[in-house]
Amino acid sequence: MRRSGLHLNDSATARTAVAFADLPGWDAAEAEALLNGLARHLPPAVRERPHQARWLGLLADRLARPIRAPRAFVEETFVPLRIEAPGFLTGYYEPMIRASRVREGAFQTPLYRRPPDLVRVTPPRADLPGDGTFARRLADGRLVPYPDRGAIAAGALDGMGLELAFFADPVDAFFAQIQGSARLVFPDGSETRIGYHGKTGHPYTAIGRVMIDRGLLPDGGATMQTIRAALAAAPERIAEILGANHSYVFFRERPSMGPEAGPIAGGGVPLIPMRSLAVDRAHIGLGTPVFVETTLPRSGPHNGITIAEDTGSAIVGPARGDLFIGSGDAAGAIAGELKSAARLTLIVPRRALV
Repeated sequence: MRRSGLHLNDSATARTAVAFADLPGWDAAEAEALLNGLARHLPPAVRERPHQARWLGLLADRLARPIRAPRAFVEETFVPLRIEAPGFLTGYYEPMIRASRVREGAFQTPLYRRPPDLVRVTPPRADLPGDGTFARRLADGRLVPYPDRGAIAAGALDGMGLELAFFADPVDAFFAQIQGSARLVFPDGSETRIGYHGKTGHPYTAIGRVMIDRGLLPDGGATMQTIRAALAAAPERIAEILGANHSYVFFRERPSMGPEAGPIAGGGVPLIPMRSLAVDRAHIGLGTPVFVETTLPRSGPHNGITIAEDTGSAIVGPARGDLFIGSGDAAGAIAGELKSAARLTLIVPRRALV
C-alpha cells in the first residue's frame, strides 16, 4: 500500500484498514461533520498551505458540489486507517483574560508581538537551541540564540515597542502561551483575539513536572487547575517556576470569525470546539480527518470525527493529539484535566492509497 500521498512521513508506523462499522458511534452526523470539516480546508488559500494533506486537492471539485447522502458518500470515498501505536490525548482551549492595552495599575506583565529580529532558520542549525529553527539575526547578519524566557522577563525586549497587551497575572500570560491563543477582554469591554506568531526556539519544559520535582505538587497531580492553585499559594516562586520553561511564544492580533468559532489555527482555519485536533504534522497532514476514541474527564467515553487543524511543540508522535475544547473557563476546566489514552483512526480517500 503506497502512503506517500497521505503526507505521513513515517511510513514505518503501522496503520490497519478497518471498516466504518468498527468506529464506535459512527453515523450520518459524523459523516456530515467530516465533510464540513474538509470543506473548510478546500479554498486554494488554505489548501496550498505547507503541511496540508497532499490529497485534499483530489476531492476539491467533488466536495464543492452538493452531496445528497453524506454517509454513503463518505463510506464509498474514504477508508479508515487505524494507527496501531498507542494514542494519547490532551486538551487545550482559548482562555478569556482580562488585559490592558497600556501598562497601568495591576496590569504589569507584558505579552509581546514577534520581534523583527526573530527569524526562522532553514535548514536547522545545531548551534541553536531546541530544534534549531529560530534565531536572532544581528545587525551584521550573524544568527545567535534568541533570549530565553528569563532574559525576556528581565527586560531583553524593553524599548522595542513590542508590547501587545499587559496582564494583571503573569500566570495568565504564561498559560496564554501554552494554549497558543487567547481572547483578551479590555477594561472598556472591548475584546480582541490573539494567536501564535513565533517562538524563541528554546526547548519547552512542562512546569507541572518542575513543580512535582520541587515539591510543590504531588507526583501525578499536575493539572492546569492544581498548577494555578499551587502558584497562587506560593507567589514568591512564580518567577522561578515559570522561568524553568525557557521557551517563549510571541503573538499577533487575529480576526474574529464569530463567537461560536475558535481562534485561527495553524491550518489557517478557525478552530471548532470538540472537532479540531492538534497533531504532529510530521506524521499527519493538516486537514486530515481523524476519528478519536477516548475518555473525557467529567463526562466519560467520547468518540467522534475531528480534523487535524493545529500543531503544538508538545504534540509529538504518530498517535498524539490535543483536542480543542472551546473558549472560556468551563472549557479550560475540561482541557486542564484531559490526559487520556486514545485510539486514533485516519480517514483518507481511497484514491490516495493507489
